[in-house]
Amino acid sequence: MQKVAAYLMERREGMEWPEARAAEVEYLRGQVEAWIRTKGAGEIAASGSYEAEDGSHATFSLDEATDSDRTWWMAQLREVTASARKFIAAVSITNASNKVAVYASLEVGSDSTLVSPVEVDPRCPAIIRTLLNRRGRWHHGFTELRTLRKLKGFEAGLGLAAEIKHPERTVPFIVVAEIDRSMALPELGQELAYDLSGIANVVVLDSDATWALTDHLGVRLSCHSGAVRLYWPRLAINEDPYRHPLWTAPRLRSFSDEVRHLFRRQLRSQVMDASALSVVRPREIDDIRSSASRRVFADLRERASSLQDHAELAGLYEKDNDQLRALNADLATRLEDLQARVAKLEGDRAALLSHLQAAKAMPVQALSDAEGILPDGAIDGSSDLAEPVSGEVRFYKKKFAAPDHDIMVVVGDCGHTKWQQAHAADKARKGVAKLERGRTNWQIIQHCASCRGGGMWKVRW
Repeated sequence: MQKVAAYLMERREGMEWPEARAAEVEYLRGQVEAWIRTKGAGEIAASGSYEAEDGSHATFSLDEATDSDRTWWMAQLREVTASARKFIAAVSITNASNKVAVYASLEVGSDSTLVSPVEVDPRCPAIIRTLLNRRGRWHHGFTELRTLRKLKGFEAGLGLAAEIKHPERTVPFIVVAEIDRSMALPELGQELAYDLSGIANVVVLDSDATWALTDHLGVRLSCHSGAVRLYWPRLAINEDPYRHPLWTAPRLRSFSDEVRHLFRRQLRSQVMDASALSVVRPREIDDIRSSASRRVFADLRERASSLQDHAELAGLYEKDNDQLRALNADLATRLEDLQARVAKLEGDRAALLSHLQAAKAMPVQALSDAEGILPDGAIDGSSDLAEPVSGEVRFYKKKFAAPDHDIMVVVGDCGHTKWQQAHAADKARKGVAKLERGRTNWQIIQHCASCRGGGMWKVRW
Protein backbone atom coordinates (compact mmCIF):
# COMPACT_ATOMS: atom_id res chain seq x y z
CA MET A 1 0.00 0.00 0.00
CA GLN A 2 1.16 3.51 -0.78
CA LYS A 3 0.12 6.54 1.26
CA VAL A 4 -1.08 9.27 -1.11
CA ALA A 5 -2.24 11.96 1.34
CA ALA A 6 -2.22 12.74 5.05
CA TYR A 7 -4.06 15.35 7.13
CA LEU A 8 -3.42 16.68 10.64
CA MET A 9 -5.93 19.05 12.26
CA GLU A 10 -5.61 20.11 15.90
CA ARG A 11 -8.00 21.80 18.32
CA ARG A 12 -6.19 23.79 21.02
CA GLU A 13 -8.23 26.75 22.23
CA GLY A 14 -10.33 25.80 25.26
CA MET A 15 -8.95 22.25 25.35
CA GLU A 16 -7.11 22.61 28.67
CA TRP A 17 -9.90 20.85 30.62
CA PRO A 18 -10.65 17.11 30.33
CA GLU A 19 -14.40 17.79 30.09
CA ALA A 20 -13.94 20.12 27.10
CA ARG A 21 -11.72 17.60 25.30
CA ALA A 22 -14.15 14.77 25.96
CA ALA A 23 -17.07 16.83 24.60
CA GLU A 24 -15.07 17.77 21.49
CA VAL A 25 -14.11 14.15 20.87
CA GLU A 26 -17.72 13.07 21.22
CA TYR A 27 -18.86 15.64 18.66
CA LEU A 28 -16.09 14.82 16.16
CA ARG A 29 -16.70 11.10 16.51
CA GLY A 30 -20.39 11.67 15.79
CA GLN A 31 -19.46 13.57 12.60
CA VAL A 32 -17.24 10.72 11.40
CA GLU A 33 -19.97 8.17 12.09
CA ALA A 34 -22.46 10.33 10.20
CA TRP A 35 -20.01 10.43 7.27
CA ILE A 36 -19.87 6.63 7.24
CA ARG A 37 -23.68 6.50 7.21
CA THR A 38 -23.79 8.80 4.17
CA LYS A 39 -21.88 6.08 2.34
CA GLY A 40 -24.70 3.61 2.95
CA ALA A 41 -23.66 1.97 6.20
CA GLY A 42 -26.41 0.87 8.54
CA GLU A 43 -25.71 0.44 12.24
CA ILE A 44 -22.31 1.73 13.36
CA ALA A 45 -20.62 -1.20 15.09
CA ALA A 46 -17.08 -2.49 15.53
CA SER A 47 -17.16 -3.54 11.88
CA GLY A 48 -19.60 -3.47 9.00
CA SER A 49 -20.06 -2.81 5.30
CA TYR A 50 -21.44 -0.06 3.10
CA GLU A 51 -22.25 0.56 -0.55
CA ALA A 52 -19.38 2.12 -2.50
CA GLU A 53 -20.32 4.46 -5.34
CA ASP A 54 -18.44 2.39 -7.93
CA GLY A 55 -19.72 -0.96 -6.66
CA SER A 56 -16.47 -1.91 -4.90
CA HIS A 57 -16.51 -4.32 -1.98
CA ALA A 58 -16.59 -1.82 0.88
CA THR A 59 -16.13 -2.43 4.62
CA PHE A 60 -15.34 -0.38 7.68
CA SER A 61 -13.93 -1.09 11.13
CA LEU A 62 -13.60 0.85 14.37
CA ASP A 63 -10.84 0.66 16.95
CA GLU A 64 -10.18 2.52 20.19
CA ALA A 65 -7.94 2.67 23.25
CA THR A 66 -8.04 4.52 26.58
CA ASP A 67 -5.29 5.63 28.95
CA SER A 68 -6.78 7.55 31.88
CA ASP A 69 -8.04 10.88 30.46
CA ARG A 70 -6.40 10.26 27.11
CA THR A 71 -8.32 8.41 24.41
CA TRP A 72 -7.85 7.31 20.80
CA TRP A 73 -10.57 6.29 18.34
CA MET A 74 -10.21 5.37 14.67
CA ALA A 75 -12.51 4.56 11.77
CA GLN A 76 -10.98 2.78 8.79
CA LEU A 77 -12.77 2.37 5.45
CA ARG A 78 -11.57 -0.17 2.87
CA GLU A 79 -12.75 -0.50 -0.73
CA VAL A 80 -11.60 -3.20 -3.14
CA THR A 81 -12.59 -2.86 -6.79
CA ALA A 82 -13.39 -5.66 -9.23
CA SER A 83 -9.90 -5.19 -10.69
CA ALA A 84 -8.32 -5.81 -7.23
CA ARG A 85 -7.43 -2.19 -6.56
CA LYS A 86 -7.55 -1.43 -2.83
CA PHE A 87 -8.27 2.00 -1.30
CA ILE A 88 -8.03 2.70 2.43
CA ALA A 89 -9.16 5.85 4.23
CA ALA A 90 -8.52 6.17 7.97
CA VAL A 91 -9.66 8.92 10.33
CA SER A 92 -8.53 8.96 13.96
CA ILE A 93 -9.45 11.28 16.82
CA THR A 94 -6.97 11.60 19.67
CA ASN A 95 -7.75 13.15 23.05
CA ALA A 96 -4.24 14.20 24.11
CA SER A 97 -3.10 16.01 27.24
CA ASN A 98 -4.00 19.55 26.09
CA LYS A 99 -5.51 19.24 22.62
CA VAL A 100 -7.71 17.13 20.36
CA ALA A 101 -6.08 15.97 17.12
CA VAL A 102 -7.68 14.57 13.98
CA TYR A 103 -5.32 12.54 11.80
CA ALA A 104 -6.48 11.15 8.45
CA SER A 105 -4.66 9.25 5.73
CA LEU A 106 -5.43 7.90 2.25
CA GLU A 107 -3.69 4.81 0.88
CA VAL A 108 -3.90 2.97 -2.44
CA GLY A 109 -2.51 -0.33 -3.66
CA SER A 110 -3.35 -3.74 -5.03
CA ASP A 111 -5.20 -6.57 -3.34
CA SER A 112 -3.32 -9.18 -5.34
CA THR A 113 0.18 -9.74 -6.68
CA LEU A 114 0.23 -8.00 -10.03
CA VAL A 115 2.89 -5.94 -11.80
CA SER A 116 0.73 -3.20 -13.24
CA PRO A 117 0.45 0.59 -12.89
CA VAL A 118 -2.14 1.83 -10.42
CA GLU A 119 -4.07 4.90 -11.54
CA VAL A 120 -4.19 7.33 -8.61
CA ASP A 121 -6.30 10.48 -8.41
CA PRO A 122 -6.85 11.12 -4.68
CA ARG A 123 -9.54 13.53 -3.51
CA CYS A 124 -10.06 15.30 -0.22
CA PRO A 125 -12.47 13.23 1.94
CA ALA A 126 -15.75 15.05 2.59
CA ILE A 127 -15.28 14.59 6.35
CA ILE A 128 -12.21 16.89 6.26
CA ARG A 129 -14.26 19.77 4.82
CA THR A 130 -17.06 19.07 7.31
CA LEU A 131 -14.72 19.28 10.29
CA LEU A 132 -12.83 22.28 8.91
CA ASN A 133 -16.10 24.22 8.71
CA ARG A 134 -16.81 23.63 12.42
CA ARG A 135 -16.84 26.81 14.48
CA GLY A 136 -13.50 27.51 16.11
CA ARG A 137 -9.89 27.35 14.99
CA TRP A 138 -7.98 24.39 13.59
CA HIS A 139 -4.17 24.23 13.49
CA HIS A 140 -1.55 22.15 11.74
CA GLY A 141 1.48 22.67 13.93
CA PHE A 142 2.23 26.40 14.03
CA THR A 143 -0.15 27.42 11.22
CA GLU A 144 -3.90 27.95 11.47
CA LEU A 145 -5.86 26.00 8.85
CA ARG A 146 -8.42 28.17 7.07
CA THR A 147 -11.13 27.95 4.48
CA LEU A 148 -10.95 30.22 1.40
CA ARG A 149 -10.00 33.84 2.19
CA LYS A 150 -10.44 36.91 -0.01
CA LEU A 151 -8.15 39.78 0.99
CA LYS A 152 -8.40 43.36 -0.23
CA GLY A 153 -6.09 46.32 0.26
CA PHE A 154 -2.41 46.99 0.77
CA GLU A 155 -2.45 46.34 4.54
CA ALA A 156 -4.13 42.95 4.09
CA GLY A 157 -1.48 42.05 1.51
CA LEU A 158 1.29 42.96 3.94
CA GLY A 159 -0.28 40.72 6.56
CA LEU A 160 -0.41 37.79 4.15
CA ALA A 161 3.20 38.37 3.10
CA ALA A 162 4.25 38.15 6.76
CA GLU A 163 2.37 34.84 7.07
CA ILE A 164 4.03 33.45 3.94
CA LYS A 165 7.51 34.51 5.10
CA HIS A 166 7.15 33.20 8.65
CA PRO A 167 9.90 30.60 9.23
CA GLU A 168 7.62 28.35 11.31
CA ARG A 169 4.79 28.12 8.73
CA THR A 170 3.75 24.47 8.35
CA VAL A 171 1.33 24.33 5.39
CA PRO A 172 1.53 25.56 1.77
CA PHE A 173 -0.22 28.76 0.70
CA ILE A 174 -1.93 29.02 -2.70
CA VAL A 175 -2.30 32.65 -3.82
CA VAL A 176 -4.79 33.49 -6.58
CA ALA A 177 -4.32 37.05 -7.82
CA GLU A 178 -7.22 38.95 -9.35
CA ILE A 179 -7.00 40.80 -12.66
CA ASP A 180 -9.61 43.42 -13.56
CA ARG A 181 -11.37 42.58 -10.26
CA SER A 182 -11.88 38.93 -11.18
CA MET A 183 -9.84 35.74 -11.42
CA ALA A 184 -8.18 34.60 -14.64
CA LEU A 185 -10.47 31.55 -14.54
CA PRO A 186 -13.93 31.92 -12.96
CA GLU A 187 -14.34 30.21 -9.57
CA LEU A 188 -10.70 29.06 -9.59
CA GLY A 189 -10.10 30.11 -5.98
CA GLN A 190 -13.16 28.20 -4.76
CA GLU A 191 -12.14 25.10 -6.73
CA LEU A 192 -8.61 25.04 -5.36
CA ALA A 193 -9.83 25.63 -1.79
CA TYR A 194 -12.26 22.72 -2.22
CA ASP A 195 -9.52 20.41 -3.55
CA LEU A 196 -6.92 21.31 -0.92
CA SER A 197 -9.03 21.66 2.23
CA GLY A 198 -7.02 20.77 5.32
CA ILE A 199 -3.56 20.66 3.67
CA ALA A 200 -3.17 24.15 2.14
CA ASN A 201 -4.51 27.66 2.71
CA VAL A 202 -5.97 29.28 -0.43
CA VAL A 203 -6.12 33.09 -0.61
CA VAL A 204 -7.58 35.35 -3.33
CA LEU A 205 -5.97 38.83 -3.53
CA ASP A 206 -7.10 42.04 -5.20
CA SER A 207 -4.58 44.19 -7.11
CA ASP A 208 -3.75 46.40 -4.11
CA ALA A 209 -2.92 43.38 -1.97
CA THR A 210 -0.73 41.90 -4.72
CA TRP A 211 1.32 45.12 -4.78
CA ALA A 212 1.98 44.69 -1.07
CA LEU A 213 2.96 41.06 -1.65
CA THR A 214 5.40 42.11 -4.37
CA ASP A 215 6.83 44.89 -2.20
CA HIS A 216 7.37 42.49 0.71
CA LEU A 217 8.52 39.33 -1.11
CA GLY A 218 10.23 40.89 -4.13
CA VAL A 219 9.50 40.61 -7.82
CA ARG A 220 10.96 37.12 -8.23
CA LEU A 221 8.51 35.67 -5.68
CA SER A 222 5.56 37.87 -6.58
CA CYS A 223 2.08 36.83 -7.68
CA HIS A 224 -0.04 39.41 -9.50
CA SER A 225 -2.13 40.19 -12.59
CA GLY A 226 -4.28 37.05 -12.46
CA ALA A 227 -1.49 34.58 -11.68
CA VAL A 228 -1.62 31.61 -9.30
CA ARG A 229 1.36 30.69 -7.13
CA LEU A 230 2.13 27.87 -4.70
CA TYR A 231 4.28 29.00 -1.75
CA TRP A 232 5.86 26.08 0.10
CA PRO A 233 6.80 26.50 3.79
CA ARG A 234 10.28 27.74 4.81
CA LEU A 235 10.41 30.29 2.02
CA ALA A 236 13.60 32.31 1.70
CA ILE A 237 13.63 35.61 -0.18
CA ASN A 238 16.90 34.83 -2.00
CA GLU A 239 16.10 31.25 -2.98
CA ASP A 240 15.33 29.93 -6.46
CA PRO A 241 11.79 31.15 -7.30
CA TYR A 242 11.16 27.98 -9.33
CA ARG A 243 10.69 26.08 -6.05
CA HIS A 244 7.39 27.94 -5.70
CA PRO A 245 5.51 27.20 -8.96
CA LEU A 246 3.85 30.09 -10.81
CA TRP A 247 1.06 29.99 -13.40
CA THR A 248 0.48 33.32 -15.15
CA ALA A 249 -2.90 34.62 -16.33
CA PRO A 250 -2.19 34.11 -20.07
CA ARG A 251 -1.20 30.55 -19.38
CA LEU A 252 -4.30 29.89 -17.24
CA ARG A 253 -6.62 31.49 -19.78
CA SER A 254 -5.21 29.28 -22.51
CA PHE A 255 -6.54 26.22 -20.69
CA SER A 256 -9.45 24.34 -22.22
CA ASP A 257 -11.97 22.72 -19.85
CA GLU A 258 -10.02 19.46 -20.05
CA VAL A 259 -6.67 21.13 -19.40
CA ARG A 260 -8.17 23.12 -16.53
CA HIS A 261 -9.24 19.82 -14.97
CA LEU A 262 -5.69 18.49 -15.44
CA PHE A 263 -4.24 21.63 -13.86
CA ARG A 264 -6.38 21.15 -10.76
CA ARG A 265 -5.40 17.50 -10.63
CA GLN A 266 -1.71 18.33 -11.01
CA LEU A 267 -1.76 20.91 -8.22
CA ARG A 268 -3.85 18.66 -5.97
CA SER A 269 -1.51 15.71 -6.49
CA GLN A 270 1.56 17.87 -5.89
CA VAL A 271 0.37 19.05 -2.49
CA MET A 272 -1.09 15.67 -1.48
CA ASP A 273 2.15 13.87 -2.36
CA ALA A 274 4.04 16.30 -0.14
CA SER A 275 1.60 15.70 2.72
CA ALA A 276 1.94 11.92 2.40
CA LEU A 277 5.70 12.17 2.86
CA SER A 278 5.88 14.89 5.49
CA VAL A 279 2.80 14.85 7.75
CA VAL A 280 3.57 12.88 10.91
CA ARG A 281 0.75 11.33 12.89
CA PRO A 282 0.46 12.38 16.57
CA ARG A 283 2.87 10.55 18.86
CA GLU A 284 0.14 10.32 21.49
CA ILE A 285 -1.57 7.63 19.40
CA ASP A 286 1.20 5.10 20.02
CA ASP A 287 1.57 6.21 23.65
CA ILE A 288 -2.13 5.69 24.38
CA ARG A 289 -2.31 2.33 22.60
CA SER A 290 0.86 1.05 24.28
CA SER A 291 -0.28 2.14 27.73
CA ALA A 292 -3.72 0.56 27.24
CA SER A 293 -2.13 -2.72 26.07
CA ARG A 294 0.30 -2.82 29.03
CA ARG A 295 -2.57 -2.22 31.45
CA VAL A 296 -4.58 -5.13 30.00
CA PHE A 297 -1.63 -7.50 30.39
CA ALA A 298 -0.90 -6.27 33.92
CA ASP A 299 -4.52 -6.77 35.00
CA LEU A 300 -4.62 -10.26 33.55
CA ARG A 301 -1.34 -11.26 35.21
CA GLU A 302 -2.65 -10.12 38.56
CA ARG A 303 -5.85 -12.14 38.11
CA ALA A 304 -4.16 -15.24 36.64
CA SER A 305 -4.69 -18.03 39.20
CA SER A 306 -5.71 -20.99 37.04
CA LEU A 307 -4.56 -22.80 33.91
CA GLN A 308 -7.41 -21.17 31.98
CA ASP A 309 -6.27 -17.70 33.04
CA HIS A 310 -2.71 -18.48 31.95
CA ALA A 311 -3.97 -19.79 28.62
CA GLU A 312 -5.92 -16.56 28.12
CA LEU A 313 -2.81 -14.53 28.95
CA ALA A 314 -0.75 -16.57 26.48
CA GLY A 315 -3.40 -16.00 23.84
CA LEU A 316 -3.23 -12.25 24.36
CA TYR A 317 0.57 -12.32 24.09
CA GLU A 318 0.28 -14.31 20.88
CA LYS A 319 -2.28 -11.86 19.45
CA ASP A 320 -0.11 -8.92 20.43
CA ASN A 321 2.95 -10.50 18.80
CA ASP A 322 0.97 -11.17 15.63
CA GLN A 323 -0.05 -7.54 15.54
CA LEU A 324 3.56 -6.42 16.03
CA ARG A 325 4.78 -8.73 13.26
CA ALA A 326 2.09 -7.38 10.93
CA LEU A 327 3.04 -3.83 11.88
CA ASN A 328 6.73 -4.52 11.25
CA ALA A 329 5.91 -6.03 7.86
CA ASP A 330 3.78 -3.01 7.00
CA LEU A 331 6.53 -0.61 8.09
CA ALA A 332 9.10 -2.53 6.02
CA THR A 333 6.83 -2.29 2.98
CA ARG A 334 6.30 1.43 3.54
CA LEU A 335 10.05 1.95 3.93
CA GLU A 336 10.67 0.26 0.59
CA ASP A 337 7.94 2.40 -0.96
CA LEU A 338 9.44 5.60 0.49
CA GLN A 339 12.91 4.63 -0.77
CA ALA A 340 11.47 4.10 -4.25
CA ARG A 341 9.67 7.44 -4.11
CA VAL A 342 12.83 9.21 -2.94
CA ALA A 343 14.70 7.69 -5.88
CA LYS A 344 11.94 8.89 -8.23
CA LEU A 345 12.02 12.37 -6.72
CA GLU A 346 15.78 12.52 -7.16
CA GLY A 347 15.32 11.62 -10.81
CA ASP A 348 12.60 14.23 -11.19
CA ARG A 349 14.83 16.80 -9.49
CA ALA A 350 17.71 16.06 -11.87
CA ALA A 351 15.37 16.36 -14.85
CA LEU A 352 13.96 19.64 -13.53
CA LEU A 353 17.42 21.12 -12.98
CA SER A 354 18.33 20.17 -16.53
CA HIS A 355 15.15 21.81 -17.78
CA LEU A 356 15.82 24.97 -15.79
CA GLN A 357 19.37 25.22 -17.10
CA ALA A 358 18.07 24.94 -20.64
CA ALA A 359 15.28 27.43 -19.92
CA LYS A 360 17.67 29.99 -18.44
CA ALA A 361 19.78 29.75 -21.58
CA MET A 362 16.79 30.78 -23.74
CA PRO A 363 16.20 34.43 -24.66
CA VAL A 364 13.95 36.18 -22.14
CA GLN A 365 11.09 36.76 -24.58
CA ALA A 366 11.21 33.17 -25.85
CA LEU A 367 11.08 31.85 -22.27
CA SER A 368 8.13 34.12 -21.44
CA ASP A 369 6.20 33.00 -24.53
CA ALA A 370 6.99 29.30 -24.10
CA GLU A 371 6.35 28.93 -20.39
CA GLY A 372 3.85 31.69 -19.63
CA ILE A 373 6.17 32.93 -16.88
CA LEU A 374 7.20 36.53 -16.38
CA PRO A 375 10.97 37.02 -16.81
CA ASP A 376 12.86 37.73 -13.60
CA GLY A 377 12.36 41.37 -12.58
CA ALA A 378 9.47 42.03 -14.99
CA ILE A 379 6.31 43.53 -13.61
CA ASP A 380 3.76 45.64 -15.44
CA GLY A 381 6.16 46.56 -18.25
CA SER A 382 9.24 47.07 -16.10
CA SER A 383 12.31 44.90 -16.79
CA ASP A 384 15.31 43.94 -14.74
CA LEU A 385 17.72 46.58 -16.06
CA ALA A 386 21.37 46.96 -15.28
CA GLU A 387 22.39 49.56 -12.75
CA PRO A 388 22.17 53.13 -14.12
CA VAL A 389 25.41 54.69 -15.31
CA SER A 390 26.54 58.27 -14.91
CA GLY A 391 24.67 60.60 -17.27
CA GLU A 392 21.92 58.09 -18.06
CA VAL A 393 18.30 59.32 -17.99
CA ARG A 394 15.53 56.99 -16.82
CA PHE A 395 11.79 57.48 -16.52
CA TYR A 396 9.76 56.06 -13.61
CA LYS A 397 6.03 55.82 -13.11
CA LYS A 398 4.31 55.59 -9.75
CA LYS A 399 2.05 52.52 -9.63
CA PHE A 400 0.98 52.48 -5.99
CA ALA A 401 1.54 54.28 -2.69
CA ALA A 402 2.93 52.13 0.11
CA PRO A 403 2.82 53.52 3.67
CA ASP A 404 6.38 54.97 3.56
CA HIS A 405 7.33 54.99 -0.14
CA ASP A 406 5.92 54.93 -3.67
CA ILE A 407 6.10 51.76 -5.72
CA MET A 408 7.76 52.60 -9.04
CA VAL A 409 8.29 50.87 -12.38
CA VAL A 410 10.66 51.81 -15.19
CA VAL A 411 8.86 53.05 -18.32
CA GLY A 412 9.59 54.93 -21.52
CA ASP A 413 9.54 58.70 -22.05
CA CYS A 414 6.01 60.12 -21.80
CA GLY A 415 6.80 62.66 -24.52
CA HIS A 416 5.82 65.71 -22.47
CA THR A 417 8.03 68.73 -21.92
CA LYS A 418 6.67 70.16 -18.65
CA TRP A 419 9.29 68.83 -16.25
CA GLN A 420 9.45 70.41 -12.79
CA GLN A 421 11.97 70.17 -10.02
CA ALA A 422 10.91 67.78 -7.21
CA HIS A 423 12.04 69.16 -3.84
CA ALA A 424 9.65 67.55 -1.33
CA ALA A 425 8.85 64.23 -3.06
CA ASP A 426 10.26 62.04 -0.28
CA LYS A 427 8.08 59.00 -1.04
CA ALA A 428 8.90 59.18 -4.75
CA ARG A 429 12.61 59.43 -4.02
CA LYS A 430 12.41 56.42 -1.68
CA GLY A 431 10.50 54.49 -4.33
CA VAL A 432 13.14 55.13 -6.99
CA ALA A 433 15.90 54.22 -4.54
CA LYS A 434 14.16 50.98 -3.55
CA LEU A 435 13.70 49.98 -7.21
CA GLU A 436 17.37 50.76 -7.96
CA ARG A 437 18.69 48.65 -5.09
CA GLY A 438 19.22 51.55 -2.71
CA ARG A 439 21.05 53.92 -5.06
CA THR A 440 20.39 57.65 -4.44
CA ASN A 441 23.32 59.24 -6.32
CA TRP A 442 21.19 60.89 -9.00
CA GLN A 443 22.06 64.32 -10.37
CA ILE A 444 18.49 65.57 -10.73
CA ILE A 445 14.97 64.23 -10.26
CA GLN A 446 11.99 65.90 -11.95
CA HIS A 447 8.21 65.44 -12.03
CA CYS A 448 6.06 65.72 -15.19
CA ALA A 449 3.35 68.35 -14.72
CA SER A 450 1.33 67.01 -17.68
CA CYS A 451 1.04 63.32 -16.73
CA ARG A 452 -1.84 62.06 -14.59
CA GLY A 453 -2.75 58.75 -12.98
CA GLY A 454 0.14 58.21 -10.59
CA GLY A 455 2.79 60.62 -11.80
CA MET A 456 5.83 60.41 -14.07
CA TRP A 457 9.38 61.05 -12.90
CA LYS A 458 12.53 61.79 -14.87
CA VAL A 459 15.86 60.98 -13.22
CA ARG A 460 19.32 61.85 -14.54
CA TRP A 461 21.99 59.69 -12.89
